[in-house]
Amino acid sequence: MNQKTLKVLACFLGVLMVFSTISLASAAKIENIYGTGGDITKNKKVYNNIPKTTITNNVIANAKKGTPMVTFGSGNGPKVMIVAGVHGNELPASIAAMKLINYLNKRSIKGTVYVIPFVAPYSTSRSTRFWKGKNLNSVANIAGTPTNKIVRLSKKLKIKSLADFHSTLPGGVPGRNSILATKYPSYQSYRIASYISKKTGHALIYEYRAGVSYPGALEDACNLARVPAVTCEVKSRHGNVDSGSVIRSYNQMLTFLKYEKVI
Repeated sequence: MNQKTLKVLACFLGVLMVFSTISLASAAKIENIYGTGGDITKNKKVYNNIPKTTITNNVIANAKKGTPMVTFGSGNGPKVMIVAGVHGNELPASIAAMKLINYLNKRSIKGTVYVIPFVAPYSTSRSTRFWKGKNLNSVANIAGTPTNKIVRLSKKLKIKSLADFHSTLPGGVPGRNSILATKYPSYQSYRIASYISKKTGHALIYEYRAGVSYPGALEDACNLARVPAVTCEVKSRHGNVDSGSVIRSYNQMLTFLKYEKVI
C-alpha cells in the first residue's frame, strides 16, 4: 500500500470516527413510562416558551400518549434523573426541562441523564395542580401512582441521584428560591442540596429524616428507597411563568448535573 493510499485511508477513518462520535453524542431515546398523556401545545404558556425543534416535537408527540422520559448517554458512568411537572400548574420547571433536553441533545454525556419534563402531561396541558384528584407529590409512596412509578424506575435503573424541580408561590411554602433535602437515611441528599444552594445562592432547607413531614413527596420516597434526591424550587405564581423563573430553574438543573460530573 503506497503513501498516498495510506493518507486517503487515514482521512476516511478520521471522518468515520467524527461521524461516529456525533452519532453517539446525539443519540436520545424517548419513551413513555406511564399513561398520563396530554397535549402540551394546549398550554400556550408552556408551548410558547419552549424551543421549537425536532426533539421538542418528538417529546410533545410522546407526551400525548403518556409520561415521556428522554434518555441521553450510553448507559455507562453515573446515572442521574431530572424530574419536572409533578404539579401541572408549576410551569417554569417543565419549560426549563425542555430547554435542558435541547441543550443535552447532540452533546457528549459523561454517564446517563434521564429527563422527565412532564410527569402528568394531562395536568400540564390544562395547567391544573392535580392528576385525577391526586397531589402527585403526596402519593409517591403509594403503588400505582405516576410518582411511585418514578421511584420504582429509579431503583430499577440504579439511579445515582434524582432532582425534582418545582415552583413555589411567593409568600407560600417554601415561598422562595430554595433547595430541599433530608439527612437520613440518605445523607447524600443533603450534600447535593448544599452544593446547588451554594452555587445558585438559593436557600438550603433540610430536615433530618425523610418521610416525616412529607411522606409521599417524590424526594422523600426516593431517599427512603436509598436513591439520593433533592427538591429544587423557584418562585413563580401557579399557572404562570414569572420573570426569571425559567432561567433559575434551568440553572438549578445544570448545577445538579455539574455536581454529578455528567456534563
